[in-house]
Amino acid sequence: MPAQTSSPREDHGAGGTPPRGRRLRRTGSVLTATGLALALAAACSGETSSSSEGSSSGTDSLVEAVAALPTAFAYDAGAFTYEGFEFQINTQAQLIRNPVVTADRENGAQEQNFFEFEGELAESYDVSADGLTYTFHLRQGVMSAAGNELTADDVLWSYERKWNSTSVAPFISAPAIVDPARQFKKVDDYTVAITIDRAGDGFTLLSLLANVSGDIFDSDLLREHESADDPYAVNWSAENGNFGYGAYTLDNVQAGQSLTLKANPNYWEGEPPIKTITQRVVANPGTRTNLLRNGDADLAVQLRPQDVDGMKDDDDLQTFDIDSIEYLSTNINTTKAPFDNKLVRQALSYAIPYDQIRQDVFLGRADAMTGFINPRYPGYSTDGLRSFTYDPARAKSLLAQAGVDNVSAKILISNSIPALEEAAVQIQSFARDAGFTFAVDKQPATAVEDQRSNATYDIQLVTDKAISQSPPYELLLAFTEDSPLNATYFTNDSYYAAVDRGVAAGDALSPEAGAAWNAAQKIWQDEQPTVPIAFIQPNVVFSAGVDGYYYRSESAIDFSALSKTQ
Repeated sequence: MPAQTSSPREDHGAGGTPPRGRRLRRTGSVLTATGLALALAAACSGETSSSSEGSSSGTDSLVEAVAALPTAFAYDAGAFTYEGFEFQINTQAQLIRNPVVTADRENGAQEQNFFEFEGELAESYDVSADGLTYTFHLRQGVMSAAGNELTADDVLWSYERKWNSTSVAPFISAPAIVDPARQFKKVDDYTVAITIDRAGDGFTLLSLLANVSGDIFDSDLLREHESADDPYAVNWSAENGNFGYGAYTLDNVQAGQSLTLKANPNYWEGEPPIKTITQRVVANPGTRTNLLRNGDADLAVQLRPQDVDGMKDDDDLQTFDIDSIEYLSTNINTTKAPFDNKLVRQALSYAIPYDQIRQDVFLGRADAMTGFINPRYPGYSTDGLRSFTYDPARAKSLLAQAGVDNVSAKILISNSIPALEEAAVQIQSFARDAGFTFAVDKQPATAVEDQRSNATYDIQLVTDKAISQSPPYELLLAFTEDSPLNATYFTNDSYYAAVDRGVAAGDALSPEAGAAWNAAQKIWQDEQPTVPIAFIQPNVVFSAGVDGYYYRSESAIDFSALSKTQ
């Protein structure tokens, strides 16, 4: 397909986001490792009630009430928590990004358009006629936090590091990116060409490049900190946050208490309006709510649904309704009896009180699900997929067909997410009439992971999402054979063949590809390795004087988009 400026999926410039004034100057702002290793032990402490200390008094600073701090400052070192993602998106940058639109729903807030792309570190890109080569034209004069200019060498070295370190990027990027040494080529200092093996992987490639797995690093800086024991400075960067081209730099960390970010004067889009971000650790979500209500925080994240609902009519606060891609779901261990029988798994899908969970747990801030992938993909339809409803008689009938009278099992949940326990109790109560007797197994995150990785759990209640929004990516992320992310241990050749048919269609958003995604979803629904329950709204609240929030695929806050009037 030749480059066409009329198609944002083929040739992207900077898009409709006007620059905030490019002011590029060199600084030497690299925060040393001294003291920062303490952040790796950051605990959910710092519990306080309302106080003027730490409150945000000026229009150029914000206080965010958070549950914890990042466990590492590098995605390649395993910073996969909410806090880790929020740190990454504010201190790093990618070649491209998703533009921002308004959600097509009543009182819809701003959100990323996951189906389009625009330039970020790359000013634009174009696609070859055969759809196999994507050429990215880098912005010139883009400086890192350390004052080094971005070049094609940084792009190639970043992917060399991802493929030769502890990064999960190689796994989650396949099959679009399988060998950067072969696929990534430097054309000149400001041009990079990336080839793919199948044109149908193009949309997935762009989705990957637009997210945290596509962070581009300052290779000059990181090479200075390489060692025999740390050849790509992954360990060094895990403790030192300023090695990218993002809008903010890490300024200060107090373990278990707070983290401070400062606006990056080198940022390609201009220094952000908010100059100082202070993340204040408050473990209890109710206390985070009180800080926000009392004006001691400008925004609070990871709140309870009931807290968000209680603030929705407060004129001094803002809640948000978007087309969420995050959902509550049930993983089923398909290797463990009786759940190794798909009739039992199907029965479970009729034993869950979907309406009650949406209303009683999420207080209406949740949407019904049919499949588990984003239902808004162009070209895709949920036609023919069963809507999930509570039907205890149908559940018992399926159990009878399976030769099972009653199922006794445990619902595994993490103790870090209050809504999981509330939903588990609802399932426990309603499933009794459907032939299931459940005990709720509430465990810390490490114990949950141990049961999941050793396949000892029965069913697991989780919140989930695919950060890279691409149909084949979503369909394969949790179901690839032998993948560490395949928590259900489900494999099915017909399912994989349907996904391959969609990729072979060439355009992942075409009706032809959409029919294949639909076919894969029907196979999944018949096998039922997971039971999705509801798309859930973000549990984040802003003060009325803070503008610029938009929903991102990893659900974190982009501080560079924010401004404050009071």
